[in-house]
Parts: sequence; C-alpha cells; structure tokens
Amino acid sequence: MQKSLKIIKYLLWAGIFFIPFTPLIVTSSLFFPFITGKNFFFRILVEILLGLWFVLALYDKRYRPRKSWILIFFGAFVFIMSLATIFGANPYHSFWSNYERMEGLLTYFHLLAYFLILTAVLNTERLWKWFFHASLGVSAVVGIYGILQMAGKLAIHQGSVRLDATLGNASYLAVYMIFNIFLALFYFAKEKEWYKWFYLPLIALQAIILYHTATRGAILGLIGGLALAGFVIALFSKSKKARVSAVSFIVLIIVLLGSFWALRSSDFIKRSQVLSRFSSISFHETTTQSRFVIWKMSWEGFKEKPILGWGPENFNLVFNKYYQPILYKQEPWFDRAHNVFFDHLISGGVFGLFAYLGLFFSALYYLLFKRKQIGFSSYDSAILTGLFGAYFFNNLFVFDNLISFLMFFAVLGYIHTRAVNQVPQTELEPRENVGDYKKPVLTAIAVAATVFTIYAVNVPPLLASYNLIGAFKESATRNFESALKSFQKSISYGSFGSTEAREHLVNFAMNIVQQPKIKKDIKIKVFEYASSEMKKQITQSPGDIRYMVFLGALYNKGGEYDKAINILEKAIELSPKKQQLYFELGTSYLNKGDYKKAVKILRTAFELEKSFDGARKIYALSLIYDGENNLAENVLKEKFGVDVIPDQRFINAYARTGDFKMVARIWEKFIEKSPSNAQYRVRLAATYIKIGKREEAIKQLQKAIELKPDFKKQGEYYINEIRAGRKP
Repeated sequence: MQKSLKIIKYLLWAGIFFIPFTPLIVTSSLFFPFITGKNFFFRILVEILLGLWFVLALYDKRYRPRKSWILIFFGAFVFIMSLATIFGANPYHSFWSNYERMEGLLTYFHLLAYFLILTAVLNTERLWKWFFHASLGVSAVVGIYGILQMAGKLAIHQGSVRLDATLGNASYLAVYMIFNIFLALFYFAKEKEWYKWFYLPLIALQAIILYHTATRGAILGLIGGLALAGFVIALFSKSKKARVSAVSFIVLIIVLLGSFWALRSSDFIKRSQVLSRFSSISFHETTTQSRFVIWKMSWEGFKEKPILGWGPENFNLVFNKYYQPILYKQEPWFDRAHNVFFDHLISGGVFGLFAYLGLFFSALYYLLFKRKQIGFSSYDSAILTGLFGAYFFNNLFVFDNLISFLMFFAVLGYIHTRAVNQVPQTELEPRENVGDYKKPVLTAIAVAATVFTIYAVNVPPLLASYNLIGAFKESATRNFESALKSFQKSISYGSFGSTEAREHLVNFAMNIVQQPKIKKDIKIKVFEYASSEMKKQITQSPGDIRYMVFLGALYNKGGEYDKAINILEKAIELSPKKQQLYFELGTSYLNKGDYKKAVKILRTAFELEKSFDGARKIYALSLIYDGENNLAENVLKEKFGVDVIPDQRFINAYARTGDFKMVARIWEKFIEKSPSNAQYRVRLAATYIKIGKREEAIKQLQKAIELKPDFKKQGEYYINEIRAGRKP
C-alpha cells in the first residue's frame, strides 16, 4: 500500500505543477477561446486531483486539512455563496455561470478543492518554491508573447494597443503580472545565492508588460503595493539601513507621482498612449462617471437584498432593474459592477462580503501579527502585504477571473501552510493509517465519483461549445440548414452553454428571415425554433430582460409585432429606465403602422436622457412617420443646429412619407461630407428626377462619371433617357 500511496503523491505533484500553465491555454475550437479552455482544463485537472487527494488523505492523516483562519473564512465564503445560490434570483445561472465568465458557485467549489489540495500536498517550503517558480516561468513565456505583440509580430486580440497576451484581456494580464512581480521580488529577497540576480530581468519583463496593458488600477495598485511594502519594512525591520532605504523609497514614489501630476499636460505625456490614460483620470472622465453610476446602482441592489444578496452571477438583474439612462455611452449589458467588493455585496450580501474580506484580514493577521511565530522575515511580510495591497486596490476597479483567483488562493495557501506547519523545511516520512475495511469501499466510491463529475460537469458544455462554433462556421459559408442542425445539437446537451447558443441562434434567425433568396420553409423553420428556444430561456431565467429583448427583436424581424409588443412591455416593467427597450418597442409600433403610439413610446425614451443623440434621432424619425415633420426638424435643430442630418434612416422615413425634397436635402448633406462618392451622386440624381429637377440630375450623373469612369456607359444611358423625357 505504501508504494501505491507514493505513486498517488507523485501524481498529485505532477498535476499540481500543471496548474501554473493554465494561463497559456487558448482554445480556438471553443466559444470564448481565452476563457473556456483555461477553465475546463482547470476544472478537469482539479477533479482528478481531488479524487487522488481524497484517497491519499483517507490512508494518511497527514494529508488531511488543517485549520487556519484563512481556511475558516474560505469555507465560510463558499458556504455563504451556496446559500446565496439556493435562495438567489436565478439558482441555475448562479451555479453554472456562462462561457464568458465560467465562475459561479461551481468555480468556487473547484477553487476550494484547489486550495485544500495545494495546502495538503505542498507541505514543504521547497515544494512551494517549485510551484511558484513554475508560475514565474510561465509568466516569462506570457511576457515574451506580450513583447511579440508590442513588436507587431503577434496580434493584440482586443484590437487596441493594450497588450493581452494569452489571457485575451488587458486587465486580466495586468493582475497576473502583479502577482508574479511580487513573487519574483519575494524570492529575490529570500535567495542568498548568486542566481538571485536572474529575478531582476524577469521583474523588468513583467513590469514592461504590465505597463503596456495600460490598466490604470493595476499599475497604481503596483505602485501603492510597493509603497506599502516599504512601509512594512520601515515598521518591522531591525536594520536601520533597511528602514532608511524603505522610507527613501516611499518618498521617491511620492515625488515621482507628484512630478507626473504636475507635468500631466506636457506633450511627452500626451503623446504616450499609456501615460495619457493616467493624465486623463478625473471625476469628470466618462469611465469614472460610469463607474460611480454603476456603484450607486449596486448599492441600491444591495439595499434590496442585504443579507445573502441576489446570488452569484446575478449582477445583470440589478443592472437592469436600477439602470440609469446616462449609461447609454457604455455597453448595454453589464454583468459585473467593475468593483469586486460591490460584486460580492450583490452576489452574497453583507455576509458574502464579510467572508471575502476575511481572506485578506486573516492573511494579514499571519503576515503582520504572527510573522515571528511562523518564521516570516520582515521582507517576507512586507512583500506579501504589498502584494495583497496591490491586488486589493486593483479590485476596486475591475473584477476577478480564473487566473487571478488561482494566483490569489495559491498565495493564501502558502501562508496557510506556513501557519499550520510552523515553517516545515524537510518533507516528513509518509505515515500509513491502514486497516479500516471501509477505506477500499470509499476509494472505489471516490473513483466512481471522480469519473462521474468529470463527465457531468465538463463534457456536455464542452460539446455544446464545440457545436456552437460549428454553427458559426456553417452560417459563415451560408450553409444555413447545417448551421441550424449545429445550433440544435449544441442546445440538445442541456448544459449552461444552451443560453449563449440560444442568443446566437436568435441572431442567426434574424439574419435568415431578412434574406430574400432563402427558401420560405427554411425561414419558418429557423424562426419557429429560435422563438421556441428563447421562450424556454426566459422561463429558465425569470426577470432577465436580456432574453426578452432578444425575443422581442426576433418577433419584430419576423413580422410578429403584437407578440413583440407583449414581451417588450413586460421587459419595461422590470427595467423602466432602459432606453433600448423603448427603442425596440417603438420599432414594433412603427412596423405595425401605429405611429401615434410609436411617437409616445420613443418620446419617453428620449426624455429619459436627452443628451443621448441616438434617442433624439429615433424620436425624430417617429415624428416624421407620424407626419410631424416640423416638430422632428425642431428636435434635430435643438441639438445639431440643422434640421437634416446625413443618416440613411431619415432618407427611408421621408421616402416612406413621400417627402422627396427632404430626401434630396439629406443626399446633398451626404455629398457635402463625401464629395468624391459617386454612388451618393447617383442616388441624389434619382431623387432629383422624382421632384422634377431633371437638369440638376444630369449634372450629378456627369459628376459621377468623372469620379467613376467605369460608370460612364450606364451614366450616359441615364442622361440620354432623362433628356428624352423618360424615367431611366
């Protein structure tokens, strides 16, 4: 048996040392390639390791959990989130989450298992050093990837100048680099051998990548974390030289920050895409204002459910219910507060936030108040305290992801291990506890449970994701019937992936029903299936207006206007200030021909936030359809200074109501903006013919021929027809 236990232990070590490689995983064959591959890899690996660890702990008591305040708060956090899920607004979504995030209660269970396995198996300082050095090695690979993005050799996936490497998101990359910078500093301070100097170029690489993520919260967090580390050294170090150096370092940081702020308007800073982001920080900045609005909405949501919150992954319900129209400048659907602490207030209420903060407080308790008992030097405590400070500050402005969770709980696990083991330096001899006849039975149950969990948790959503990607590919090649089959197959697995499959199915259906060359029977089949599935989604996610909007938009595209009106009115009851709902409902009434009702609905949307130019235009359009042209022109002139603007929607509206003089004026505006566009001149010529300006039409066609010589034959034909008194 001892040999078998040793094999299990080696397998556990091997599996654990695979976990730091998670950031490198990108799976283009799955939906959300930077998220899903990493998460499925982590989940499957943890599930296997959990089964192995259970067997090892069953036979050897040394590998069973040992109590610390960190473990107590972590256990309390997962327990509270379990209650919040059960009694929350949408237990299914709270448990499973979705492809874009892959968090929820299921991930918290995996993270707790990850923590227990790490702290039980990595029971020596040497093992933890190897584990963290694996992370440092991977961070170097990720850093090199980022350097290649900077050099233009590899694409930046977000499409901007902000590096994202293999994490696919600049903010995710930034917090990953923060953890590894402090880990490298930690081992630089601990190491006594000459090779400690290799940490410095690694830190430089990590810092360069962090800088070029241009993530302000993370970079300021790093600076603040370093200052905090200096403060702890000044407080605890027995060396006068170290204390003076630490205070000098803090003063240097303050001077540099002050100098930057004093020079924030200089050309040097303005020319830097990274530094200019920092110089633009103010209470009046759009991003800052939107954060304050969202945090205010979060507070309202917390007050409604203060004890256990709304359940994990349900911030979107709060966002919709307490939506403020001023957020029209932002994306329409937020599922995070962009503040971890508000996120936990919403997901777990005051108890959830308290348990989460307890993780920080308990770690600092061991680092600052128990450091001598567990063998932390002043440098150890300072650097790890600085790390938590940087991470805490960063979390004020963003949200967590799997990689930040893995790093956070690994560092917590290390502190926990030091606390319960009193700094073990050598690996103890294994000790068997054999003889209980129940243990083989429990081992068999553990094996069966592991196999079942791996399949039930991972296989259906993996297959659903794979088939969803297949549907996209089939649709792109216009193989619509095959695409529909792939959508059906993706949804048939009954996983949490069905939600996103249904969303994209509706988009697919709206595209299909508008294409004239597609057979009617295929259109009907796709439309009916998509509407049926979205109804199921609404039943599964009660109170989530996102799916109501999808269904309402689908009904509008399919000509089912009364059904669209019915579902959209229900959505407005749940989110009375979300203009997007009024836009879609107004569209229903416009399509139905009830222009008076459309005007009323779209005026309400406009009056919710008059600074929203889009709402103003849509309201003006409804007035045109209702024959209120003068009022429409006044609404436009009030903001834009003119009564006509170059917008195809206004051309359609005026043409629909027979006012081709206004159509001509709009085409003239288009030509003012793009005088070399031949197609605009042809359209204007056609409009001139409708209002009897035949000579002006000829002039526009002649100009179009000059701009586009290959139009000459067709243009001269039109001109000859006009001169002959006919309509070309």
